[in-house]
Amino acid sequence: MLLTLLFACTPEFKVLAPADDNTGVGPTETDDSGLTEEEEALWAGATLKIDSPESGAFLPLGEDADFQATVYDATGNAMDFDAITWATDRDASWALTGASVTDSSLVVGRHALTATALLPNGDRLAYTVGGVLVQSAYAGIYAGTLTMDAAYDTYAVGCAGAANVLIDAAGTAVAGDAGCLLSLQGFDLDAQFNLDMENADGDVAGAMNLDLQFFEYPLDAAGSVTEDGEFSIAFEASLDIGAPVTLTGELNAVRISRDLP
Repeated sequence: MLLTLLFACTPEFKVLAPADDNTGVGPTETDDSGLTEEEEALWAGATLKIDSPESGAFLPLGEDADFQATVYDATGNAMDFDAITWATDRDASWALTGASVTDSSLVVGRHALTATALLPNGDRLAYTVGGVLVQSAYAGIYAGTLTMDAAYDTYAVGCAGAANVLIDAAGTAVAGDAGCLLSLQGFDLDAQFNLDMENADGDVAGAMNLDLQFFEYPLDAAGSVTEDGEFSIAFEASLDIGAPVTLTGELNAVRISRDLP
């Protein structure tokens, strides 16, 4: 698995055969390129490198990102060369042209991005970076804690437990689970919650469904999530589970991974 990941994120560059003007594939006889012997030597040893994005980079979905590539001559000097095209293995319709361009239209997923340069001497260079992740800045797996207080008659008790939250690649659907064990006058209440919420540009709202085995109570909850990966919601509800109980609580979590299942 480790070798596979390393391979996926390792840049690749290659010199392809001179391109036919008509087909773009393979060598062909052409007229004099018009280059001097010195220029021919510089182009013959030229290389191409993608400067941005790097392998394994994260690009927020729908936001402008810089795509930059440089052609170097045989002595290692950067060339003023703009005839570079861009492609991705995730979307055949996506394409850019230029040595330095800005774009925000990459689709969700992990991309292998390839820059290709057709040189004046007919050589074609290609360079690929892999593992470029495109998804919402909010998306990812979050972990944290649920803390809750319950008021019953004249008694007040609290509990704390673990919480797991998942925000989808589009950054809108929020799911997860949390729970803790409340003890009320010797009666243990296993409070388990299932999250069914939505995120709208950092504002989170929806239901925390309280599952009590035979009964489920949808509780309204609201809060926020930041692009830096901090998630926080709070709730308050009055329930009748044989006796009136008031619940107040909050769930706080931080993003531990951008990788989604």
